[in-house]
Amino acid sequence: MKQISILYNPLINDEQKQLAATLSSVLKKNNYGTELLPIRTEAETEQFLLSTNPETCQLILSINMAGYNLLNTDTTPALNHLMTNIVNYINLSPDIFSYLFNMRMNFTMSFLFDSVENAEYVKNHHPHIRNVFGTSSIEDFLPVYLEELDWRF
Repeated sequence: MKQISILYNPLINDEQKQLAATLSSVLKKNNYGTELLPIRTEAETEQFLLSTNPETCQLILSINMAGYNLLNTDTTPALNHLMTNIVNYINLSPDIFSYLFNMRMNFTMSFLFDSVENAEYVKNHHPHIRNVFGTSSIEDFLPVYLEELDWRF
């Protein structure tokens, strides 16, 4: 069974934990193991990075860019150092993440948005970001997307 770490930031709003739990439930129904990880601080992100092991975490699902609060000295996300797939699900306005979208993102990252319009916004304003998709139903889209994902990373 493939294991997925679901990162969320409970400081954004109360719905973040509920969204993480909903996505976890959807993934479990599709035979994935999940672990919910609240990320509030750089120290929690660092602890996650240090403890991530390919045997226990084959994919990271970051909700609304949770875990991107820790930057390397070259001002790129520390998550870039992980050689595992990272799927970023964003259901907030994408313009609030422009600072992050302007950074170098790893080739193992993909971005799923809660609407086609938000995905198009990112494609138009941040053309260097690859693997950008929009859907109105993440619960239906995510299992299909993961089924087609290249799990070698």
